[in-house]
Amino acid sequence: MATELVQIATELVKLIPSILWFLLIIFLLVLFYRPIRDDLLPNLSAFKAMGVELSFVKDSIDAALELAQKSPQWKVEVSSKDKEHALRRAKKHLQVFSDAQFLWVDDHPENNLNERRMFRQLKAEVDTAKSTEEAIGILKSGRYDLVISDMARCDEATAGLKFLEQFRKENKTTPVIFYVGVFDPEKGVPVQAFGITNRPDELLHLTLDALERKKY
Repeated sequence: MATELVQIATELVKLIPSILWFLLIIFLLVLFYRPIRDDLLPNLSAFKAMGVELSFVKDSIDAALELAQKSPQWKVEVSSKDKEHALRRAKKHLQVFSDAQFLWVDDHPENNLNERRMFRQLKAEVDTAKSTEEAIGILKSGRYDLVISDMARCDEATAGLKFLEQFRKENKTTPVIFYVGVFDPEKGVPVQAFGITNRPDELLHLTLDALERKKY
């Protein structure tokens, strides 16, 4: 009898580490339930469809906003609600980005690195040009679904408008969206342009609008 009790006690002692680990895990889950529910799980379950992890797209939008907020003249603010709305719409219409061809015209491509990464994560292809002349030459191929352009370039405040005017002489249909640092909504959308914005979430909406009209 004594021997059996010793054996039982020995087995119980062996189980103590496992029991302690189990209790520790339960304690941590209770302690961090809300952060896990509100922060971790949404990212882990961030919609992944057609091979696209949209949490990465959100990260690119956030990085673009962080860069814009460092510039005193770029007044860019996007609410969490607006970001989520843009991401939900992108999720719903992922197919329009598949194999879409963008040309991004900007003499400082480093300023829109995050936005270009955003589109590439959505499975679009994005090429770049630094000048009107380079862009016009590239666009002669006729393979682009959309053009995104800056406005001020090489110390010329209206370089983007001149590019658009020149491009429209050869191409009347390919949408051109202006993505600018400083945006005055009172000036409206430039003639013959599809849209203009300084917000990455609105840029995502505009590209969706343009691609949907082209593909549907």
